[in-house]
Amino acid sequence: MEQTELITLAATLGAPLLVFIGGLISWFLKTRKEDLQAIEERALERRIETYNTILHPLITMFANKSNQKMKDKAISEIGSVQYRKAGFNLITFGSDDMVNAYNSMMQAFYKGESENDPKETMRKFAIFLLSIRKDLYNKNTKLKEWDMLKFMITDIEKFIE
Repeated sequence: MEQTELITLAATLGAPLLVFIGGLISWFLKTRKEDLQAIEERALERRIETYNTILHPLITMFANKSNQKMKDKAISEIGSVQYRKAGFNLITFGSDDMVNAYNSMMQAFYKGESENDPKETMRKFAIFLLSIRKDLYNKNTKLKEWDMLKFMITDIEKFIE
């Protein structure tokens, strides 16, 4: 075979081969990206479920309209196995900031800080809520910790100042 025939044969066979290899690589990368997105979506759903479990009794305790019976139920919920499991999920799947905010808030509850310094307890709860927002949706949020509680505290200015 002459050199021109070899070049023609290589071009004839090479182009489809390159297209095939390129398509194979594209398919592999697309599949890998879709798999990673599916894993990420499942992890997000798990975090949302965990945060909802963690937040439910806390929201009840901070609600103005809740009576003592509701607050007692919320406190017993915090001691439940399901709540502890959610806590373990939180420290497993949550960001470092989330874990630190949760630990700080829970330590304040354990030490009875809410009776001595309710403002600090509310601030730690607000930091926890903000860390949930950052962990799930918007790491670069411009909101501050007290912004997270403005919707539920009518006289929040007393606490901010």
